[in-house]
Amino acid sequence: MRGTMKRAPMTRGMLASGISGLALLALPATAQTAPGAVSGPDAAAQAEAQTEPASTEPASTGDIVVTARRRSETLNTVPVIVSVVGQAQIANNNATDLSKIGELTPTVIIGAYKSNGGGSIAIRGISSPANQAGFEQAVSVAIDGVQTSDGRIAQLGIFDVQQVEVLKGPQALLFGKNNTAGVISIATADPTDRLEISGRTSYEFVGDESTTDVAISGPLSETFGARLAVRYRNLDGWLRNTARPIANPFYRAATGAPAGAAQLPGTTDTRPGDKEILARLTLKGEPSDNFTFRAKSFFARNKDAGPGTATQNIGPCTGATPRMYGIADPAADCVVDNRTTIGNLPAAISTTMRGGTADGSPYGKLTVLTQAIDLGWKLGAVSIDTTTGYNYTKYRFFSGLDQTSYSQLAFFNEQRAEQFSQELRVTSDLQGPFNFMAGGFYQTSRLHDNNDTKLNDGNYNAAANRYSTYEDFSLQTGNTLSGFAQVLVKPVETIEIAGGARYTRERKRFSKQNLYGIGTFNTLNTAYPGSSRIGYLEGKFEDSNVSPEATVTWRPDSSKTLFIAYKTGFKSGGFGLTSPLQTGTRIGDTDFDSEKARGFEAGAKGLFLDGRLRVNVAAFAYKFTDLQVNTYDPARVAYTINNAGEVRQRGGEAEVNYAPFQALTLHGAIAYTHNRFRNFVGQCYGYAFPTGTVRATATAPANCSFVNATALTLQQDFNGRAPARSPDWAGNGGAEVTIPLGAYKLAVTGDAFYSGSYYAAETMAPSTLQRSLWRFNASARVAEIDDRWSVSVIGRNLTNKYYLLYAADRTGGASVPGAISEQRGVIARGREVALQLSGKF
Repeated sequence: MRGTMKRAPMTRGMLASGISGLALLALPATAQTAPGAVSGPDAAAQAEAQTEPASTEPASTGDIVVTARRRSETLNTVPVIVSVVGQAQIANNNATDLSKIGELTPTVIIGAYKSNGGGSIAIRGISSPANQAGFEQAVSVAIDGVQTSDGRIAQLGIFDVQQVEVLKGPQALLFGKNNTAGVISIATADPTDRLEISGRTSYEFVGDESTTDVAISGPLSETFGARLAVRYRNLDGWLRNTARPIANPFYRAATGAPAGAAQLPGTTDTRPGDKEILARLTLKGEPSDNFTFRAKSFFARNKDAGPGTATQNIGPCTGATPRMYGIADPAADCVVDNRTTIGNLPAAISTTMRGGTADGSPYGKLTVLTQAIDLGWKLGAVSIDTTTGYNYTKYRFFSGLDQTSYSQLAFFNEQRAEQFSQELRVTSDLQGPFNFMAGGFYQTSRLHDNNDTKLNDGNYNAAANRYSTYEDFSLQTGNTLSGFAQVLVKPVETIEIAGGARYTRERKRFSKQNLYGIGTFNTLNTAYPGSSRIGYLEGKFEDSNVSPEATVTWRPDSSKTLFIAYKTGFKSGGFGLTSPLQTGTRIGDTDFDSEKARGFEAGAKGLFLDGRLRVNVAAFAYKFTDLQVNTYDPARVAYTINNAGEVRQRGGEAEVNYAPFQALTLHGAIAYTHNRFRNFVGQCYGYAFPTGTVRATATAPANCSFVNATALTLQQDFNGRAPARSPDWAGNGGAEVTIPLGAYKLAVTGDAFYSGSYYAAETMAPSTLQRSLWRFNASARVAEIDDRWSVSVIGRNLTNKYYLLYAADRTGGASVPGAISEQRGVIARGREVALQLSGKF
């Protein structure tokens, strides 16, 4: 367990008195400063916490305590490539969610897709698609030691954070599962050793977004403390929904459809936004000298305008506007900007669908419950630690999803994911040359997915009074069992040799059925090969893996570390729940194999100039096999799921933090990552051949070819090309200047971020190419010298650059003969300018 409560003579009555004093605060407060010294922008924040004014005296970048090896070590000595984002950096950039936090570290790209898989998280260009429920992310997120690889974490607000560690590359040995690309480890704030009431409130002017955080923290007794933190956020909206009322060109009176479906209503929400409330209760104690515990309970509720407004049409379009099944929408566009187009459904249609609203308006509701319980025993030189975790996520939505006023693709979806995990670690702290860590991990999971999907308003079934094309229900259950061990040996004082391995056994069961369907989606009487029940597609997955790791570290003195490591990773295979079930579907269309990684990395870290300069450099070479990918097949109205042959990764990166004197800190980072496919021929992007085209006269679109000499089926050779969301170059640089003003101070920060070009979609459709870009953030803060209060102006993406985070083929977009399918994309938010007030008591 990280840290213990300090014994303090605070009484329950004093804490209760402090709670009553919360109502008397004139200003909310900033989050508490993390323990330990920090570097970069956070070094200035630590210096500001001192009672002495800033000066031009030499300063130290300090050092940061990290837990990248599940032990408390300093950033300068841990033999792991890890970037740290601290409290001050998060506050100075108004980073309120995982996507914004990820922007602060080169090579991290996070997009919240909301529907299907929920989101995509990439580190060093390795990621998993967001448009398939059932895929687990190649980057796992560990919040207070409890891991999840569910992409829906990208939707969740992150608050009251103590520190974020971005561990790059495979991390299989010491983290539970599914982290071939890396781990984002988030530690939230613990109870303080004295009563503290803190808070922060901000207003962002462009999106009309208000955010208020309040925390009360302190000891309840000499050995027991508590912390309650709450956030409320309300975003009116930075996007504009351009959908307009229009006659329904897909209405067919001959089907018996009600007249109310003949007119499409446009939108009742021209500025889609969202609101959320987050709350976390932390209890922490040390009832005896050798026993500690910590329990964190978290609740989140988010309401948004549906996943349709989270993406937009990015073309390529035939003409100035997008088309749905070949019919142009005059209200929509095909540009990466701050506009999206999602039309309400007519009430006559909406009320026939499961989860539909009375006025046809879209919605999304996210509920998250998590529980983390840490128990720790100290038995001489051996520590026993357990972490019990529970994650429950439910996202329920009703929305159009074709990025037009027509909303021909529309569906209700309820997805529920539940995970329970238990980890046990035994760690030694022996004085001799030998130490070890050993343990086990167990996890059970359930993923429910229910869809009621409409593909075309012309498919009205009068007998059933349904516009839906199909309604399905999918269930995937799984259990993971793994054991791991690591040995650390120091043959001499300056050299450490660490080696270990993790064994993992993964089992999953899958079933899918259509509760209703028309045409090929009417599967109630279909007998699927290998399934035990009529109408059900069933499958089983089982795999096991041994992931070894070895590291040699040389520390010539207390300020320098050099290391070389061999690392491996494993991400479980399974089943895709998103693809529709049809009479011709087979289990091979939905299952996929495990993903693996192996390779080498080397690094050097050092503190120079009396601690004022910190330099970290690293090089890495990895091979990723069977990378899990999927693409949309418009002919089958289904996703094709498969595994890429291999991705070869070579690269290097460097980070520098320099504090020439107390009033100034400088920081910068640069990363070169050369990822290229090998032995992978996959699917082409969507493309519509002109009517009457035959194979003998057909021409394939750019970068694609035909599978054989007789069929019009397209394929794409990815050999030598970079995966999606994999820029070759990325970097950032910035500075913070602190100027004393008597009893006050002025702190000014500026940061520049660069990303090379990349394709945002797995299919590399031409319109999903995101060209290289620069972003700029800046802030100015006036504060009391001891930080009891502060006023800040914070700017993000000041050049107002809209750019692609994720993209995929758009359903209904491959309908213009001789044209490439239109794409949908997740777009990064444009310029933000916020006023922030904070204080503490």
